Amino acid sequence: GEARPVTHVGRCRDGCQFQCLQDTAGDGNHVWSGAAKSGLSNPNMRARTEARFAVGTRAGPRSSIWKVWIQGDEAYMASRLFGKYNKISFHSSGECQWSCTGDWVIAAENRKNADRHIVRWHRADTVSNVATPIFKVQIPWAELREMPAPIDKKKVFWIGGTPPGSTVCITLYFTDSFKQEPSPSVSDQRRKLFGLQLRSGRWVVALADLVSLSQEDLMHARHAVRNQFYPSATDEDLQNVRATLLSQPPLTAVDCYGFIELCLLDSAHSAPR
Repeated sequence: GEARPVTHVGRCRDGCQFQCLQDTAGDGNHVWSGAAKSGLSNPNMRARTEARFAVGTRAGPRSSIWKVWIQGDEAYMASRLFGKYNKISFHSSGECQWSCTGDWVIAAENRKNADRHIVRWHRADTVSNVATPIFKVQIPWAELREMPAPIDKKKVFWIGGTPPGSTVCITLYFTDSFKQEPSPSVSDQRRKLFGLQLRSGRWVVALADLVSLSQEDLMHARHAVRNQFYPSATDEDLQNVRATLLSQPPLTAVDCYGFIELCLLDSAHSAPR
């Protein structure tokens, strides 16, 4: 639909531990269980320009699938929730935006290119030798649902074994220029997913952390979307409706913009087993 949920929600606190992190195209091979896997195994391999991730498993309860890709020195992110109509852009100038795409503009009469932008902001400047967070996607365990397995065979980083009550926070960082893919420290609560190298030599690195969002925060976030965009909808109407809610960082915090992925039907009705 054309709903554009934008609001502020509570921040996270550190939480539980991962059991496993999978990088699969359907074969279920565990590649990170205690340490990060970094860089290309073969220096002659073609550099990666895109990567996909999701929480859950291909055949079980899961989140939507998210994609990050690069073109030159520009980086982008989108979810299959958005179809071809929304994306987030991280420009080399520091300007960032959540926007509708050109396909959205031409899908209906009277839409203009100037109407595409939903939210614009300027990311924090990169500090030498310090990775700068640019965006995060928070996916609570309670929001995972049974969905049909993806019909394509595109490689997805599946984050499995998430403990009940926890939230996986995938954060994208910009780094300095390095010849080799950066290898940040990992722990039971943090895993590296992937790195994509920009034309300048800098990297976009994705890290997955386990955090906790309170049930009260999730309830308020869910109700904010329902009340604004689906005020008359019944639980039956919202049975399979998922949404993303934009969170804006406090001005005093070292943080970044991000999404919380939600199911609009209260998780108590259909929590994963």
